[in-house]
Amino acid sequence: MNKKYILILAGLLILLSGCSVNHRTKADYYPLMYSQRPLTILILPPENYSTAPEAKEYFMSTLSETSSQTGYYILPLEVTTSFLKSEGLYDSEIISESVLPQFKEYFGADAVLITKITEWNKDYSGLSGNVAVSLEFYLKSTTTSEVLWNSQSRVEMDTSSDSDNFLGQLIETAIQTATTDYVPIAKMASTNAYETMPLGKYHPRYNLDQEDDMDELLKKGNKKY
Repeated sequence: MNKKYILILAGLLILLSGCSVNHRTKADYYPLMYSQRPLTILILPPENYSTAPEAKEYFMSTLSETSSQTGYYILPLEVTTSFLKSEGLYDSEIISESVLPQFKEYFGADAVLITKITEWNKDYSGLSGNVAVSLEFYLKSTTTSEVLWNSQSRVEMDTSSDSDNFLGQLIETAIQTATTDYVPIAKMASTNAYETMPLGKYHPRYNLDQEDDMDELLKKGNKKY
């Protein structure tokens, strides 16, 4: 009987040790963020790969607010965007890695944030509707051009009507889908993506988030409401 209990206990210990091995942290995912410790970030204009040409400007209007919660000094978007436009670099897709050190030289930026809009869509099909925004984030060092942090996020807002009337449901779903504002959804997607970012020097939890469970944080990247 004792041998049986010993075997059960040994099995439990193996299971527990396996769980601890699989526990992945921010420090495991993004070691360069903790070794290079960027302080100042320059946000490049978003790259728009969606089918909505207006998505770039709308999404860009949300970036200052959402990025300000991460604990880094974010260079004023008005200043950097004006400079990039004057230099013919407003389309971030054409900016090569060879240019990154110049952002360090002229602006003192330790890293640049590259954002990509991969979905900016309203879908209405009869009784169901939704509005979806998908984003990608890449933080690159201006010194080494290495990717220090990256994240993806998708938020889908259900715009279907809950009316019991068939005709009313059709009409309400169409109106709710058409009138739903993309901006709050983009903000939610950005906020969810930033959950995985190691926090900067100006955040109260600076250096205290290294052991945060990435598996839990990654679950926040894709949400339906």
